[in-house]
Order: sequence, then C-alpha cells, then structure tokens
Amino acid sequence: MVQGEAGSGLEIAAAHRGLGLGDLDNDGRVDAVLSVIGDEAKVLFNASPGGKNWIIIVTEGSASNRQGIGTRVKVTGESGLIQYNHTTTCVGYASSSDNRVHFGLGADRRIREIELLWPSGRRQVLTGIAANQVLKVREE
Repeated sequence: MVQGEAGSGLEIAAAHRGLGLGDLDNDGRVDAVLSVIGDEAKVLFNASPGGKNWIIIVTEGSASNRQGIGTRVKVTGESGLIQYNHTTTCVGYASSSDNRVHFGLGADRRIREIELLWPSGRRQVLTGIAANQVLKVREE
C-alpha cells in the first residue's frame, strides 16, 4: 500500500530508470524512491499495516571502510529464526539504496544475537538486542 496512492502519479504510464529502497521515515517499513525519465522522482512511503517487529543496523567501519560496505550480518531472533543480509547500496541499474541493513522480525521483540563479519575480517557479536530501533554498530 502506498501512502497517497491515488495522487502518487503511478496511475499514469511513465518510463522509470531506477529504484532506491530504504526506510525513509524510520518506522520499520521499507519505502521506495523511483526515478522517472523526464520528470521528478516519485517518493513512495510504505503505509502498510504495522504491528510487526524490525531492526535497522547502521554499520560504521574503523579498520574497514567508513560505511562498513560489504559487512555480512546474521540476525538470530528470540524465536530462533536466522536471517542474513549485508551492507550495500547496490540494488540495480542507475540507482542506489540506503546502506542501512533492514531485518523484519515478525513477532520477535528481541534479538538473541547479531553477528557481523566486517570486510577487515573482524567478527563482532552483539546479544540481547531490543527490536524496533535503528542500531548503530561501530567496528571493534
């Protein structure tokens, strides 16, 4: 569901070049920005029903690159659900996305463990993390 869907401009056919994804309003739901050839970009806020848990991880490298691009992240929820992702901005042609790493956690209100494998080869583990936050992790 897109907030303001009727006036979003998507009901009119147009040539689009790229798509950037990220949680623009830090509400745990991934939003989108579409580039339109010959027109203004379209910002689409995700207005789907909330109620599920999430975490966004911001990586900051010290021995690795400043944004931690390439950091592999493993999240284990309190239910035992394991998810993997990595820090990147690459999503497709002629676009980039938020470098923050987003995980949907469903009913899990806590995260048992977050494991980060930094580009430098360093391994870092965090435990007992609360859901529904933007968590900044600096490489140790």
